[in-house]
Amino acid sequence: MKKGIITCLAAAMVTLAAIPAAVTSNPQKVFACSKGEATSAETDYSIASNVLYGSVTNVENVYYDGKAYRMATFATFTNLKGGYVRNVLTAPDSDQCGVTFELGHTYLVYANNRLGRPAAGVFDVFEGQEAVDRVNELKEMDMVRYPDPGAQQVTLYPGTDVTVTLDGRTIPVTPGVLFYKNTLYTPMTFFRDTLGYVTVWNSESSRYEILLRSEWAGIAAQGDPSQSEFKDAAVGIPMGTDPFEATVTYSDVQAKVDGRIYAPEMHPFNYGGVVYVPLRDTAEKLGLLVNWDPQTYTASIRDTRPLDRDEHPSLVMKLSSNKDGVSNLIVDRIENDQALYRVDRPLQYGETPEQLKAPFTDLIQENEGTPDRRIRLFLEKGDREYELVMTEELMKSLMTNPLIRTSISLTLGREYYSWPDNGVIRQSNIH
Repeated sequence: MKKGIITCLAAAMVTLAAIPAAVTSNPQKVFACSKGEATSAETDYSIASNVLYGSVTNVENVYYDGKAYRMATFATFTNLKGGYVRNVLTAPDSDQCGVTFELGHTYLVYANNRLGRPAAGVFDVFEGQEAVDRVNELKEMDMVRYPDPGAQQVTLYPGTDVTVTLDGRTIPVTPGVLFYKNTLYTPMTFFRDTLGYVTVWNSESSRYEILLRSEWAGIAAQGDPSQSEFKDAAVGIPMGTDPFEATVTYSDVQAKVDGRIYAPEMHPFNYGGVVYVPLRDTAEKLGLLVNWDPQTYTASIRDTRPLDRDEHPSLVMKLSSNKDGVSNLIVDRIENDQALYRVDRPLQYGETPEQLKAPFTDLIQENEGTPDRRIRLFLEKGDREYELVMTEELMKSLMTNPLIRTSISLTLGREYYSWPDNGVIRQSNIH
């Protein structure tokens, strides 16, 4: 099978932004916002990162990545896929495929996480009888049929041309990745060797446990320890992109997050002495964001785990340029409306960042109606950071009110205790 065909297969379960293969041959008109294709409940389910059915309790204007969005808050009746989601972002207007969520209305939402937060467009949301019918259909779907015991003959596809990146940096995957049932699989050792997990064989549970250094989360595979040594190379993975028949056994793998066990949505398997797990499903259980680019055949991974208040993170303000290739500025404090800031860039050994100073309003001044830089707020601990959603009230106050800028300056760079609920920071959080 050629690369382009595999790309279409893989996109169904890996990509968050690609349009699924057409299921209708009737051409449709293209508007400012147009899906262009009809899709089934099963196809939409396979592409989504989170699927929920619930009622909207609040709608407000917010900013994320310094850009305007609307945010709907849900009381979820049924969680059909992924972790529990309370807030869903959407574009601010219909021309950008934004959803007009209404208070008290009940929706079925197929959310994606291409923004780093659950988000949805107008074609990802259903209401009324259509939503009810789709919910019933999804409940009846046998998404994860328990596999038959013993060895199985399956069709696998080599991922020879796949690139995997972590925070923008290309990383090797050994043994190589595979496609199975339209899903990209990686060796279980990838989470140990590349992502910094600790691997321990648990003789009591007969599981190979992979735990995060903080023991915040982990994955575990059950089986014979002699078959779980995860050798350096799997036997029999051919070069190229053509499918091949393989003998596999299914591995009992679970994701463990904060003590809660999750069953995988696609079954891991053992091939050639290597346990393979679905990349996106496993990574996102552990708080890692995975995006698939079918044009470059790249799976990109980012660590998006929320920081816990017990970790005592600090609040960080960044000013991001609207021009490509321009570094962020980190604002350390604001005194008399003068920003003391530094350029966000890697430092050489022994180098200290240069402290710069300028009027805050000069750094965010508008050019043809658009600010030169976007204000963004993060919680940061060590080399981990988690971007907060900012309410419209707070964003406008930071841009126009020197008193609010002085108030938030007292918090920047210090342990943050006025904890933002659900990752949404409000003006009340900075006093």
